[in-house]
Order: sequence, then structure tokens, then C-alpha cells
Amino acid sequence: MSKVIKCQGCGSILQTEDSNKVGYALSLEHDYCQSCFRLMNYGEANIHFHPEDLPNLESDSLIVMVSSVLHLDMLFSYPVYRYQPDAHFVYIINQIDLLPRSTNLDKLVERLTQKARSMNVPFQDLILMSAKNKYDIENLSKYLSSYKHKNIYLLGVQNSGKTTIYKALTNQTKALAFKKAGLTQEALSAPFGEQIIYDMPGLYQEGYLHQLMPYEVYKNLIPDVEMKPIIYQLKDQQALFLEGLISLTFSGSDTTAVLYSYRNLKVHRTNAKRVKELLKEKENHFKIYVNDYEEKSFKIPTGKMQITFADMGFLHVVGPINLKVIYPKGMHLSLSEAMFR
Repeated sequence: MSKVIKCQGCGSILQTEDSNKVGYALSLEHDYCQSCFRLMNYGEANIHFHPEDLPNLESDSLIVMVSSVLHLDMLFSYPVYRYQPDAHFVYIINQIDLLPRSTNLDKLVERLTQKARSMNVPFQDLILMSAKNKYDIENLSKYLSSYKHKNIYLLGVQNSGKTTIYKALTNQTKALAFKKAGLTQEALSAPFGEQIIYDMPGLYQEGYLHQLMPYEVYKNLIPDVEMKPIIYQLKDQQALFLEGLISLTFSGSDTTAVLYSYRNLKVHRTNAKRVKELLKEKENHFKIYVNDYEEKSFKIPTGKMQITFADMGFLHVVGPINLKVIYPKGMHLSLSEAMFR
């Protein structure tokens, strides 16, 4: 039986027969498939696929559910505990460094814990961390080592930082960690003391940026450093444009809105009457836009609410107020109570 050789970047099985299929490499002696090689050296992205099914997980394992702070509105939405009820679950909220330093993390943990319990989600612990912080990695390493499970699975939505955690815990430096959804194709694995850690392919999330635009565009819209809050004092019938992608029209009263997003995101303030005109001539006004949009209206109740725009960021807005959002067709958009202060 021939030996199976995997790409050390994405885990796909290397093959030299078909350049249009996953895992194609010029030689089986190479460390990387051509897709990973070109991503790593030229910033080009192609033919990585997006698995939609949950992978096979051993019973009596430790499943570490990794979520980015950008995906908080979707936390606990994958009922993996029903799929593998004999496993133990730990939830990691990664990329906590993206939140402002003034964020009350204790309150965030309290709110997320209440949400998990209200949804009857079983878990051992809920951990806030940054995979870029060496002390967080050291603490996580000690924590995971305290479990007796042989198999530890890192599982979560694409672009949640699983591979960055995996690399830091195992020193597997050849694994690739980019803001590229669907990069990990097959499970990567490495020894972790007497245990084995598996970096699993990311769970597919409908409506995130990778579905709406090319990698070279969306990689620059996903925050990767601390999101400095930008405060807008808005009058009735004023609107904000986030690039040429999202328009937000506020009506009913004056309000305060706070935007958390990529630092160089272009934001344009205008009035409600000009929104349709600007979208009709989007090519003349914006560098980043899409062809098709849809519209949704929200009645924001009294208090602070959060509008999440896929993995692009979120807006806190104080109600009561009416909000009309025009956004790329198919984009994930949600309204929830503000997740943090």
C-alpha cells in the first residue's frame, strides 16, 4: 500500500495527477500543495474547499470549541454535543485582543455563561484568550494537559484561529494560519505530551465574507488588531456607509452608534435621501462594493443593541430607534443585545 503524504499547510493528501483538484503538488517530496505554496509566497488563494459536514470525532475525547470574538453572535449555534454526547467540551473565545482594552471581560464571560446555560449547552469551562499571547498559550497548555483524554480536537467556525492555537501548542511551524477561510482541508495532528491534538477543518458558516468576495478583498476587511471604537452622534434620517458594502439609516430620533471594525475601513456619513443614489452609482463612489444587495429593517428597543456584520465587525446602537440596513445579498446579519461594554 502506498504511503499517504499530506500537505503540511492544509492537511490535504498530496497528489500530482490533477492540478484542478485539492492537494495538487509538483512533487510528492514537497511540503506543501500548490494552493498552500502560492498562498504562502504570493498571497494567492484558490481551490481550497469548504467542508459542510461535521468530521468524525472519537468518543470520550476532549473537544475544544474555538470561536473568534467576531463570531460571538453565533457562539453555541453548532450543537456538536448532540453529535458526540460522550465527549467533554471546553469553549475558547479566541482573538480577545481584538476587543478594546477597556472591555469588561468578566461581564462578557458572565453573559456568555448565561447564554450557554439558557441553551442547555454542556461545557467544562469557557476560556477567553488570544492565540498571539504567549502567556495565554502557556496557560492553555497547562490546562489541556490536566485532562486525561488521549484525543483533543480543536473545532470551530472557519477563521476562528484554530490553527494558530494548534501551532503554538505543538510547535508545528509548517501548518499555515492565514485569514483564509477553508484553509485546513483535512485534520492536522501532532503529539501533545502523551495526548494528540487535532486541528480540524473549520465548520462552514453561511454568509461570511469569504462567500461574498475574493480572498484578496475580504482578507483586508477582517479585523486583525485591536478594534478602536469609533463613536458617531447621529441625527434623525442620517446614514452611515461602510465602504460600499453596508448602509445604515437611522430614523425616529437622534442616537449614538459605536463601530468596531477593521481600522482602515472607509466610513462615509450621509443622509437617508442619498443612500439609493450612492448605491446606484457605487462604482463612482466606492472602491469596495458588490453587485447585489438586500434590505432589512430593525426596531431597536430601549438599551444598547449589537448589529453583527458577518466577520467584518459590529455596531452598538442605543435605542429606541428605527434602523434600515442595506447589505450584500446573502451576508450574515444579526441583531442581539450588546455582547460587551
